[in-house]
Amino acid sequence: MADFKKMIPFIIKWETGVSLKMGESNEALFRRAKASKSGFVDDPDDRGGATVLGVTIGTFSNYMAKKGVRSVTVNDLKNLSYEDWLSILKKMYWDRWHADDIKSQSVAELVVNWTWGSGKWGIIIPQRVLQVTDDGIVGVMTLDALNRREPKELFEAIKEKQAQFYYDIVEKTPSQKKFLNGWLNRLNDLKFES
Repeated sequence: MADFKKMIPFIIKWETGVSLKMGESNEALFRRAKASKSGFVDDPDDRGGATVLGVTIGTFSNYMAKKGVRSVTVNDLKNLSYEDWLSILKKMYWDRWHADDIKSQSVAELVVNWTWGSGKWGIIIPQRVLQVTDDGIVGVMTLDALNRREPKELFEAIKEKQAQFYYDIVEKTPSQKKFLNGWLNRLNDLKFES
């Protein structure tokens, strides 16, 4: 079954450009990445708004609301702890896909990474590939269909749909073109490993 901790260095690398060093813990990598100049981004063309290591202000607000905090600021986001970042990635993205129950690590990382970057579309479009109800909710039928498919073939089919999804965004919203190469490079860095 897929292992959540294996995905952490990939997410941090692609959110900040900071890679895991030999013998470094995921938490140490997080702290080093957060301190880097790319740990915080607030590009006016990025529809996610202010972001720290991939966590947008909107996602952070939703997460904190569940903890009873009604209002958060960009400064609060900048002070995002490793524990909260990890909890957001695990509970709001990995667990949303029930990725602990996905047999292929590569497929789990592909679909969770897509959901991390694109929300519900990272579930809906793979559900279409799987030919199950595309409701954006991963349940028994979605997981069963996913785990029954040949992993490499499924990985490539979903990856192809994700690339097309990015091209479609740019076609509909030309201001997003400046992000296209980065999106595609990140996607192409996800390799199938048996």
